[in-house]
Amino acid sequence: MFSRLNTLWTWLFYAMSWLVVLVLVLHYAFFDWLLITPIDVGGTFMGGGMATQMYLIGWIMATLGLIVAILLRLPGALYGWIGAGLVPLGIGAWWQLNYPDNAEEVIYSTSPHEIGTVMLIGVMLLGSGLYVRARRKPRALDREHMPVQFIIAAMLAAFFIGVPLAIYKQQTLPHCAFNKAGQQLTVCIGDDPVIVD
Repeated sequence: MFSRLNTLWTWLFYAMSWLVVLVLVLHYAFFDWLLITPIDVGGTFMGGGMATQMYLIGWIMATLGLIVAILLRLPGALYGWIGAGLVPLGIGAWWQLNYPDNAEEVIYSTSPHEIGTVMLIGVMLLGSGLYVRARRKPRALDREHMPVQFIIAAMLAAFFIGVPLAIYKQQTLPHCAFNKAGQQLTVCIGDDPVIVD
């Protein structure tokens, strides 16, 4: 009976650790995509810079989460760090090859040079992860520290899953005042759409 409980506890610990790593890498992919993707920001307030600051904050939070997972030696955390390096390399390579042709006429949120900088950060993450993986000696699970690791992993999972769900559940403002081209002009009070000439 004791060995069965021990096996179940170990399985739960591994499942929670890998869930945290997967969620953190998904955060990296999400924020890297938003930061790297060239978007037409001509005519927007502050050149669309407000969203970039929010995306950077999200990216930094995901980085801190991965650092905590690595310091706790959660199973899979080092692979998550390596994955966090591969994600900007893949997305950046895609946008370097498919950067819009009309960059001379349109203001984009990211330039090819900025995409290259993000790819360089990805190379540093990937290189450091591979270096630590090659130098680190495998060791058995420390069963004394496993409950603390499990609790902190559960807190990380709750934060990085709960906050996006709470943001997603927030009710958006109604989009009801449009011009004939379909662009939103303002938010109106009633329920009926308004077409403004």
